[in-house]
Amino acid sequence: MRPKERAQPNTVRIMFTSQTAETVPISPDVLYFGTPVAILSTLNPDGTTNLAAMSSFWALEDRIVLGLARNGQSGANLIRESDCVLNLPSPREWEGVERLGRTTGATDIPDYKLCAGFVHAADKFAASGFTPKPSELVGPQRIAECPVQIEAEVLARHAGSDKKGAGLLIVELRKLAVHGRPEILIAYRSRIDVDSWSPLFYIFRHYFGKGARMGRSFRARY
Repeated sequence: MRPKERAQPNTVRIMFTSQTAETVPISPDVLYFGTPVAILSTLNPDGTTNLAAMSSFWALEDRIVLGLARNGQSGANLIRESDCVLNLPSPREWEGVERLGRTTGATDIPDYKLCAGFVHAADKFAASGFTPKPSELVGPQRIAECPVQIEAEVLARHAGSDKKGAGLLIVELRKLAVHGRPEILIAYRSRIDVDSWSPLFYIFRHYFGKGARMGRSFRARY
């Protein structure tokens, strides 16, 4: 009698060929491979709140690191002030994020921004259509529509390490408080429900949710 054959587990075999393994050198103008969008709230010299959309940030433990232009209004505010809010939008808010995209709180607009179509907006809430909400521990206001809002304090500021990086500002923050809307939380727990929460992703200047693309940034080149 032939020995009984053992049932083989279901496996997926991926066949690599010289064609599938091949890569070619590329020169992308940006390295936005896909990170969540945040709207940064900072305090202007007159006490009003400036809003700026960004995607260059990451978190580790209770620390958040931001990367932004040093000569923008947000950069100037973070150099002068010691607190801010990171508002995390969902895909529903992408159009408000995009409305912020062409605005700057600075009155002295550099030529490269003027050529790109940037305009001054003193009231970013009015320009974006978002609703201001008082923060609990910091001066800048939160955005009521954003499902997650993180109040934070500035711990350190760093400039880029070479001539090209001199125009960059790298900011280390410490989380002070996190606010989440009930519909994205696990009931009776202070945790995010990953099935309910969908960040708004920025991928090579296009907006995505967890699934289909939401829309196109005015800065996208294709």
